[in-house]
Amino acid sequence: MVEKKSKKSSKADKETPEKEDKNDVKRKILFIELDEEVTGVFDSIKKAKEKEVYVVVPKRAILFQSIVNLKILKRKTEELKKNLHIITNDQNGIHLAEQVGLKIHDNLEGLEHPHLYKGGFKEDDNITPLKATINTLDDEQPTRLEKKKLSISELLGRDKKKKVPITVEKIQKPEREKEKKDHRLVLIAPNRQALIALIVVTVLVLLTIVYIALPGATIYLIPKTTVLEQSTNVTFADFETNRNELDTHPPHMIASYPVDIDLEKTLTHFSTGKNFQGQNASGKITIYNKSNHDWALITETRFQTPDGLVFRIKNPVNVRGGSSLEADVVADSVDAYGQITGDRGNIGPTTFILPALRESSQKLIYAESKAPMNGGVTSYLTIVTEDDVEAATNRLSEELKKAAEEALETEVLGKNKMLQGETSFNLLKGSLALHIGEPKITVPDGVVGLQIDQFDITGSISASGIYYNRDEMMEILKAELMLKKSPEKKIVKINEDSLTYRIFDINEDSEKVKITATIKGLEVYEISPDKENGARLIKKIKDHILGKDIAEAERYIQNLPEINKVQIKSWPAWALTIPSVPDNIKIEVAE
Repeated sequence: MVEKKSKKSSKADKETPEKEDKNDVKRKILFIELDEEVTGVFDSIKKAKEKEVYVVVPKRAILFQSIVNLKILKRKTEELKKNLHIITNDQNGIHLAEQVGLKIHDNLEGLEHPHLYKGGFKEDDNITPLKATINTLDDEQPTRLEKKKLSISELLGRDKKKKVPITVEKIQKPEREKEKKDHRLVLIAPNRQALIALIVVTVLVLLTIVYIALPGATIYLIPKTTVLEQSTNVTFADFETNRNELDTHPPHMIASYPVDIDLEKTLTHFSTGKNFQGQNASGKITIYNKSNHDWALITETRFQTPDGLVFRIKNPVNVRGGSSLEADVVADSVDAYGQITGDRGNIGPTTFILPALRESSQKLIYAESKAPMNGGVTSYLTIVTEDDVEAATNRLSEELKKAAEEALETEVLGKNKMLQGETSFNLLKGSLALHIGEPKITVPDGVVGLQIDQFDITGSISASGIYYNRDEMMEILKAELMLKKSPEKKIVKINEDSLTYRIFDINEDSEKVKITATIKGLEVYEISPDKENGARLIKKIKDHILGKDIAEAERYIQNLPEINKVQIKSWPAWALTIPSVPDNIKIEVAE
């Protein structure tokens, strides 16, 4: 901002009802820039000592972008008990100032802001800053001397009239006087008060220099980052069928190439069927009936241990209410979970429930064994069952479908190796893009029921798809991502691994596949003094934190929308405030 004081009053001043003596009125003229904010304007008005303040505002200034700015400026100026005048030829600014009630002028006796000139600055204009001496009025007026002024010639003539002749004695007399002087060195003691005053002044000057010039602060900024995501439609066109169209290089269209494979695979499956050849354990149990009625149990009634082993009675029994009886039991070949019992049936004394009864009834009638069970021997033969064949067939079908997609990718990878890395081809994946046929499974005849540990089945499958140049698609997506970037930000990273796509249209006649591809990038605010937005932000930060407490300055910077994290280091280390000199503040930006 350029400031200037004037002795002359503007035309608007002459129209006001109160008239003031021009010799007694002091005014402050402030020239503001286009991008100067209302806080900067108020700071300059606050520093002015004069009551009358004239603010010269150029066209399209930020100050005229909102009537709120003018209201705030008027209220704050009135709190300082100062009169604010607006000098501008911006029609929008004049309209807003009239609504607020500010005094408006179109010029100040020719002293207009440089931006108000229609022709602007010229290269040969000699524009220099205003001297501080013209910012205030001089109350002392020049007075006329009472005596007559003497010219230089009259002064020289006066000296000639008083000329005295020089003799040899006058020349030799000083020489004789020098010889008479004592040649001893005499030291004169300095005045103590003067010496102390000199030391104090020197120390104060040094402290002032250290306080103003030496303190510094380095502000480390980490800009706020945001994830930028862009989706773009891309068309894959078969290279042979659409050759003429591809030669015109249409936007968002790249060539695709067909790929197909035939795959065979053999699967070994282990048999799970078991033919029991051992012996079942047996023993005695005591059956208790806690109910008030008799309980008849038929042959082969099951009694189950807590571990799931099943024993059965071989003869029917009738247990009277409130009594008990003994019965012979024999273990089943398999337990409740389908596992071979064998020697696992040789158990010690335990309890038994009747699993066929309801839970409430199981508390009324149950059994216990008081002696160990014995005689169980584990021995069985493994056989192939129908379930084994079905499980092997389903397993081979899934493995063939998965292997078909992997085989297509391997085929495309082989083409990349043939080109020695000059091109990066990728397989277009997805259920709509890949054509995988039904697996054909061959099972050996008569395998079901065979007493073998494992058996083999064979299957085959056919699959086809298309592949494309990944670099060409990435160029399209990156270009679209750059277009979406905010003007005040820059993209610091594009994550190619974030690439995803969705197939939404397949035209078999033209052999074209349309997809929507999405890619993500990382953008940050560009805080660089070489950029307009960055330079403005750096200036804004420095202007607001000059001389403030470090903690307060960190809070202010941290709340800025452009900043993610801030750290301030001061020198010397004991300094608790930000330097008052902007040049002593250094800002470093971490990526």
